Amino acid sequence: MKIYNVEEHLSCFCYDNGDDPLIEVRENKQIVMDEFSLKYNEIVFVIEGRLRVRVSYDVNTDVGKGNFVLIPANHPVRYKAFSGSVFVIIRLQGDITLCQTFNPDRLTNIIHTIEQPEGFAVLTYNSRLKHLLKGLLDAWSDGMKCRYYFQAKISEMLIMLGAYYSEEELSRFFYYYFTSEVRFMEFIRENHLKYHEVNDLAAALNMSPQQFTRRFTRVFGETPYGWMQREKARLIYGEICRTNKPLKDIATEYGFPIQANFNRFCKMVFGKNPGEIRKIRALNQKDLEYSA
Repeated sequence: MKIYNVEEHLSCFCYDNGDDPLIEVRENKQIVMDEFSLKYNEIVFVIEGRLRVRVSYDVNTDVGKGNFVLIPANHPVRYKAFSGSVFVIIRLQGDITLCQTFNPDRLTNIIHTIEQPEGFAVLTYNSRLKHLLKGLLDAWSDGMKCRYYFQAKISEMLIMLGAYYSEEELSRFFYYYFTSEVRFMEFIRENHLKYHEVNDLAAALNMSPQQFTRRFTRVFGETPYGWMQREKARLIYGEICRTNKPLKDIATEYGFPIQANFNRFCKMVFGKNPGEIRKIRALNQKDLEYSA
């Protein structure tokens, strides 16, 4: 299916086609074996073929067609993807919200009552999830790689998990998600905008700057300053392009009380100042209205 305004879509700051996009479709025409450490927790849906994974210890988990598994971050991962395999990889870079009334603490309470599983819990995706995955595969093949679209589909997937799988199944499935490292990651993502300096964020966790930097780099795979600047840039761009909020208000909200400093930041990161970005957006909207 055709995507309109392709160049605008591909050049958008939210076009999610980097090394670790929120959602990725991976096809393996031959056997692939590798070992690495994940930046993010990943849910892998096997569409075709078979996947074998082993994390940290000598227990293999085989995941066949029609099944899915959660692979935890920050552990050495060995995997073998068999020839002809097709996977949909969903990276959990935010909180797990199964629905507004399904508090993750409910799963945590159950997890405390069960033994640590030797391998990973493998679930079978039902017809509802199969329909969702088909839509993702179709959109991916069209070139639809918008971060906001991905976020919406991840939210939809989590809601379906909460609705169609039992609490015991979900507790075993997410067992390795609920670790201290993940809680650390969640705190950073929820609170990083409250603190404009790395030292302030470290203090909020009762950690020294050195301790915080070591742990942050281990969990996120990059320095706190680099990650915070990149995340700030992504959010700022979205505010400029997708809202009519005054630029002065955006600057103040993201820690730039002096407008000139905000302009310099945008020029350095995006190649244009905020006013120029807004002007391009306005011109694109006019073109759309004219073509309609």
